[in-house]
Amino acid sequence: MLYVDGMNGLIGHNETVQWLYALVGSKFRLVVKTALKLLLVFVEYTEPNAALLIQAVNAVDTKRGCKPWSNAMEILDEKDGVDTELLVYVMTLVNKTLAGLPDQDSFYDVVDCLEEQGLCPTR
Repeated sequence: MLYVDGMNGLIGHNETVQWLYALVGSKFRLVVKTALKLLLVFVEYTEPNAALLIQAVNAVDTKRGCKPWSNAMEILDEKDGVDTELLVYVMTLVNKTLAGLPDQDSFYDVVDCLEEQGLCPTR
């Protein structure tokens, strides 16, 4: 019951989702890994959560003056000390989010943004 209550609280408080996404940009590997895992649980919980994550990503990156998903793309672009575990978590989060989007317009908006930053997901 705590899991459901906690997840419903998270669903209703997008600022917490924004905070978790902001932690993906941390310089500490363990913080990044934990944030990615928690975001994966959030996105997998129900399909509408993918749209909530997109809102959080857009809010955080707009505030930073960056393109959406820039925190995730920085992990994928990292040249030194490539951590395959983080790469897997980032790609899984992107794929699960894309799979959970409710309409094609949202899907293509995210895909276009990712392509602009050098990631070419399959359509």
